[in-house]
Amino acid sequence: MSDAKHRNGNPDQPRPRRNTRAEQTETFVDLVKLHQRTIRGCARRLLQTPASSLVTLLAVAVALLLPALLFGLNINLASLLSDVQGSAQVTLYLQDEVSEAKGQEGSDCLLTRRDIRIDYYASPSQALDEFSASSGLEDLLQEIAANPLPEAIVLTPTDVSPAAIDQLVRQLQELLLADMVQVGSLWLQRLAAISNLISVIASVLAVIVILGLFFVVGNTIKLAIENRKAEVRVIKLVGGSDMYVARPFLYTGFLYGVGGGILATLLQGIVLTIFNSNLEVLMKLYESDFQLRGFGFMSGILIIVSGASIGWAAALMASLRHIRAINP
Repeated sequence: MSDAKHRNGNPDQPRPRRNTRAEQTETFVDLVKLHQRTIRGCARRLLQTPASSLVTLLAVAVALLLPALLFGLNINLASLLSDVQGSAQVTLYLQDEVSEAKGQEGSDCLLTRRDIRIDYYASPSQALDEFSASSGLEDLLQEIAANPLPEAIVLTPTDVSPAAIDQLVRQLQELLLADMVQVGSLWLQRLAAISNLISVIASVLAVIVILGLFFVVGNTIKLAIENRKAEVRVIKLVGGSDMYVARPFLYTGFLYGVGGGILATLLQGIVLTIFNSNLEVLMKLYESDFQLRGFGFMSGILIIVSGASIGWAAALMASLRHIRAINP
């Protein structure tokens, strides 16, 4: 009998009570309500000092806006390069002694290369006909005894990056039948170089902005902790942990980041509205239907999420450092 009691445990001793699903749900709901009260309290404190809060929000918004505009500009330049990639052409002028049959054979041979998407052979007579049609000087050109235009092979490369174009031009210049190689899309190479430069500038600026936001939000949180130092001491005296004390300051940084992100999105919309009116006039002159991309709903969400993340992280670092320095 005693062995059975030993195996089954003492029946007189109360068994440990397990948490039911309802109790766990109630605990979770209480925790959510606690965080909601903390957020509302932080929001009220920010509204009590509207001037200083607005200055901080504006600083966060401007810091988020600058790299966002640069990244958006780079996306549009890359899109423009992709749209006009088909107009990137390299013209290979052939030597005078090269026959049309030899030139056509060379054109077919170049088409087998992977770095060339399209090519076609233009004989001197074909080049003269095209020039006559485009210039409107048919009558004048018919009086010319000899055709001054050389035969050529017009190529469309698969890669329009400056490095790829330069490599293709060097390889074409080494051909025996080549007389001169002309790049008809130098402006595309310059545009690609500008796009790469803007991408580098935007990346560097983003790093600087993150560091600046850490300083702005961290300094704001430091001042808030100094103003509530007595309250922090009392909470730590009654056993409150550093993370418990830091919670309202974390939500303060979070609200600064979210508010700054929303304000940056609104400013971005204002900038684009002003810019689009002038861009539409310019695109009409070039008969283009190009439109700005990368400044839509997802771009705004990304700005807000970035601001919230930076604000939270900056508040976490600043609050823990200064709260731990306060002795109860």
